[in-house]
Amino acid sequence: MKAFKAIFICVCLVSTSALAYADSQFSVFGKFNAVPGYQGTYEEGVNDFPIVSDYQNYGLGLGLTFGKTIFAGIEGHYNFNGKATLTDPSDDDTVHVDTYRYASGFFTLGVNLMRSRTVRLYINGGGGIRYNLDAEIKTYTSELGYETEIDPPEKKYLMEAFGGVGVEIYFSQSSGVLLNGRYSYVDFESPQTSFVVLAGIVYRF
Repeated sequence: MKAFKAIFICVCLVSTSALAYADSQFSVFGKFNAVPGYQGTYEEGVNDFPIVSDYQNYGLGLGLTFGKTIFAGIEGHYNFNGKATLTDPSDDDTVHVDTYRYASGFFTLGVNLMRSRTVRLYINGGGGIRYNLDAEIKTYTSELGYETEIDPPEKKYLMEAFGGVGVEIYFSQSSGVLLNGRYSYVDFESPQTSFVVLAGIVYRF
């Protein structure tokens, strides 16, 4: 929580100075999330399927930034369900489950490494909140024919932070395309990482 407050204060301070510059970008993008697999603690009758496979999901988002060399902004994301495979290490039984839909909101901060009429190369980072939208108990049937209930995460609101690098290529004075790669870190108490790629359209004004 202290780290999130520090990020929030820094972004607010930089945003205030950045608004003095008439240089802004508005973006609309799609996103791809690749989540590495991980293994929890096996507890019979409590956590029978602690091994989670790699999985992917997709999403959409909007972003707005202000500033020249240093820039700040906000982003909002909507993320669709994905498919993951859970494994019971006691008998190698597996069950295929739907991951949860979630929305995310970020304050962002970045630095332009190169900026011209046609190209902008930058590094950026941010922090914010992820909210699970359909976090409820779901029942699935495993490969061995057993019914199992998958409990949702204990917390609907999770802290999320990211760092990455991006490029924008402009085909006119005001419009172009963007590509941004990120490493994301979710919930500082029970961490989960992912690799994120954003691709979309950007407008400069």
